[in-house]
Amino acid sequence: MAGQSRRPRSGSHLIRRGEIYYYRRVVPQDARAAFGKSEVVVCLRTASEAEAKRLEKQHDVDFERRLKRVRDDANPDTRRARLAVDIIEASPLNPTGQMALAYLPAEDREAVRALVSPHYAALDAHRNEIARLLHEIQQVLPRVPLGPEIWQRCRDGIVSVVRQHVASATGDPPPPPVVDGIYTLEWAFSRWLRTRSGERTEESVDTGRRHFDAFIAYSKLVMLDQVRRSHVLAWRDHLVGSGEYRPNSINQRLQLVGAILRVGWRDAEIPEQNLKGIILPNPDDNDRGAWSREQILKVLRALEPNTWASWVYLIGLTTGVRIGEPMAARVGWFDPKTGMIEVNNRKFTKAKKLHCMPLLPCLLGPLTTYIEGRSPDEYLFTDAPRPASPKLRASHEASKWFGRFFHKHEIGRVFHELRDTWIEAAKHSTVEKDIWEIISGHSGATVSDRYGGKKPDVLCKSNETICEFITGDAEIMVEVKRLVGTGVPASSEPERHAFLAAGLAA
Repeated sequence: MAGQSRRPRSGSHLIRRGEIYYYRRVVPQDARAAFGKSEVVVCLRTASEAEAKRLEKQHDVDFERRLKRVRDDANPDTRRARLAVDIIEASPLNPTGQMALAYLPAEDREAVRALVSPHYAALDAHRNEIARLLHEIQQVLPRVPLGPEIWQRCRDGIVSVVRQHVASATGDPPPPPVVDGIYTLEWAFSRWLRTRSGERTEESVDTGRRHFDAFIAYSKLVMLDQVRRSHVLAWRDHLVGSGEYRPNSINQRLQLVGAILRVGWRDAEIPEQNLKGIILPNPDDNDRGAWSREQILKVLRALEPNTWASWVYLIGLTTGVRIGEPMAARVGWFDPKTGMIEVNNRKFTKAKKLHCMPLLPCLLGPLTTYIEGRSPDEYLFTDAPRPASPKLRASHEASKWFGRFFHKHEIGRVFHELRDTWIEAAKHSTVEKDIWEIISGHSGATVSDRYGGKKPDVLCKSNETICEFITGDAEIMVEVKRLVGTGVPASSEPERHAFLAAGLAA
């Protein structure tokens, strides 16, 4: 009937009287004295249910806040803590805020005083330290009048140093580096970014930033000329003592931080600290070496023909290349005429120089067929896994894939040890060291050409000589031809043995 209240829906605090909505909330028994009523009823002045629901939420928030305050006030500890916060918030920098204590009930006054007094005592100590610092700066400054430009330079330098120290102490983001004679660690990092500008990947910049920040946080240094060899050594020992990092990981951090510091010292004309001999010996290196013939065969037999993984494994095995280069390669980087995959972008090589992968004749024809009809800008191996983040290296997902693959097939090796395998073969071959170092990427480029001073045909012939440990093994070559699609895949073990026998006979 019109004019009568309607019962609220379950869970709702709305009622209707006629066409108008009201907010109704029953006050709990323990809070009724403070509220001065047993229920709260508010006219919402609307006939719209949607609008009433919106207003209901606001009134719920107000009611719960008021109820919490009432209950807190019933507890002496929470009431006094709230009163202390109210006083400090009203007068955070003015000790006269304590005058508000005089207006508190007598039973709360001393307890609240004990809560607010430490804040104002710390504030007084802080002001005393600032006054002391200003006095010390005043004593350092010259007694004679200075020109406006000199004053501005002094002011900029002092403020810059203070900002850097405060950021380091509080963990706040560092301010922009000031370069007018103020050589901070942040300035050193900015100079390092300028070197090889455009050649560094986002990942390498992020890694440098992360490791340099970790060094700053540990050393608590601000100025570049404060850094001593002992600081870097102490950081190294801290990393070792944490037990979180392997030697290679620690050495990467030391090398990056050392490179940043050296750039800063050089550009600031500050005497360079001797950072030699801080790199850790890596016991893991003792276990690295060439793959055995049985391990190579085991992987070749497990790989699927004409997949990115089979091609990348074969290229790594027969050229000693790092995995990142074939993973980054585009179709246009492969030149069937020279027989090479040419890495013509420096950012994809570890040493930031041009490099090439001379292919064996048994791979040259199949790879030409593999890329037939494809765009030069496509990845050479389009079916390979790629990292979703552009900050990660092209080899990131592929390296993890091979790790899982080797583990599945119980092979205790890593992909990079294919490089050790090839280099071991190169050392025992008749090929001169300067040539096989060009192929492996260890030598520097010369003005003779883009790949270390030797022509493509010389490099290809030399690689054929080095890879005789592959091409001279009939059983391995049977598996190689199967993987690149020039052999006959065996669907059963007897057929496989027959196929192998034919290969051995040939």
